[in-house]
Amino acid sequence: MPKLRGASVTSRRPCPVCNSHEAQYLHTMHFALPETSPLPANYNVVVCVRCGSGFADSDAPADAYNEYYQSFSKYEDSSVATGGGDDPADRQRIEELADFLSGYLPHSARIVDIGCGNGGLLSTLKNLGFSDLTGFDPSPACIAHVQSKGIDAFNITLPLNNMECSSFHPERPFDLIVLSHVLEHVFDARAVLVSLLPLLAVGGRIYIETPDPARYDTHQFPPFYFFDPEHINHFGKGSLAFLADSLNLKILTIDKKTLRLSNGTHYPAVFGLFELSHLNSQREITGESVYGLLANYLEESRLGINQLKTRILALIGDGTPFVLWGAGSLAQRLIGESWFPLDLLQAVVDRDSKKQGLRFAGKTIVSPEIGLRNLPEKTLILCAAAIATGRIEQDYCSLGLPYKFHLMV
Repeated sequence: MPKLRGASVTSRRPCPVCNSHEAQYLHTMHFALPETSPLPANYNVVVCVRCGSGFADSDAPADAYNEYYQSFSKYEDSSVATGGGDDPADRQRIEELADFLSGYLPHSARIVDIGCGNGGLLSTLKNLGFSDLTGFDPSPACIAHVQSKGIDAFNITLPLNNMECSSFHPERPFDLIVLSHVLEHVFDARAVLVSLLPLLAVGGRIYIETPDPARYDTHQFPPFYFFDPEHINHFGKGSLAFLADSLNLKILTIDKKTLRLSNGTHYPAVFGLFELSHLNSQREITGESVYGLLANYLEESRLGINQLKTRILALIGDGTPFVLWGAGSLAQRLIGESWFPLDLLQAVVDRDSKKQGLRFAGKTIVSPEIGLRNLPEKTLILCAAAIATGRIEQDYCSLGLPYKFHLMV
C-alpha cells in the first residue's frame, strides 16, 4: 500500500459501515502486542471514499477480534476497566445514560445491552424500575458476573448467526437495543446491526454511542490514543446517520456528549437514538467524511510522539534501567517505535490479571509485587498508563520502594 497520505487505495478489509473497498490512506500504526494476542501488530488507518468512515485496515479476520474479546477481555476486571460502575466517574456516566434512556421507555420495556461487560448499565436500569433486562457479552466471566446480579445474560459474539438469532428471538421482541462503546471494536458494524434488527420490535429503538473523531485531541490524551489495537472504527455523526439511513432506521437524535473519566479527563463521544421503521428510505444516502478530522489529529499525534520520545530518552539518559508499569495500548504503541530503548527494560508490571503471565516486549508481565523486586539501584519506574495514572502512583507509593517513579503522560 502506498505510504503517501491521501492516496487512493483498495482496502484489504471492507468498510465496516458500507462494505466498500475504495479508501484513502492516512497512516500506518505499529504495536508491540503480547505474544499470544490474535490482533494484528500493525494496520493502516484509512477513510472510506463512499461513506466517509474511518477504519483500521489489515489482513486480520473477524475471528481474531472475536477470540480477543472472548479470551483477553479486560472488561471483567473491575480494577482496570469501565462498564461496571465501580468507579465514581464510570458510575456517573452510566447513571446519566440510564436516565436518558428511561425518558423514552416505560418500565415494562424489554431491553438488551450488547457488550454489557460487568452489567453496570443493566444494574442501574434495574434500580430505576426496569425488570425485563438482558445482557450479551463475549466474555464468559462478565456473563457470570451479570447473572450473579439476577439479570439474564448470554455469552455471544457478534454478529449473531442465524441459529443464535432464532434462539434469542423472544415471543415479545426487544423494545431497546443498547450498543454503548461497542461498534468501534467490531469487525463489521453493519453486519452486527443487521443481525440484531430481527430482535427488535417495529417501533423499537437502538441506542449507539462511540468515540467522536471530531474531538480527538492530544492535549488530554497521549499521542495516537484513539488508534489502538481494539478501536478499529471511527464513525462520527455522519457515519451513524449513514448507517441509520441505509438500514431504514429513523433518526430520533444524533448528538455529541462528553464523558468524565476517573482522572478528570474529558472523553469525546457521539451518540444516536434510532427507531426501527417498516418503511423503506427513499433518500439518496451520502456520507460525511472524517478524513480531514483524522488527518489533523494524526499530525498532532506525530508531533506529540516526538516530544514524548525526547522526554523518555532524556529520562533514560545513556543507560538508566527502567520498568514499565502498564502493558496497555500506550506501552504497545511506544514499544512499537524503533527508537524505544528495549535493551534497558528490566520488567513489565500490570495489575490486570488477564495480562499477567503473558510474554510482552521480551518479558513476562507480572504483578508489581513480583516485578519490582531486586532491581538495579537507579532503576526508573515509567508509568505507561493513559487514564489510571493517579491510582497507579498511589499504588506505587504504598509499596514503599526506593526507585524513582515517573508518569509518561
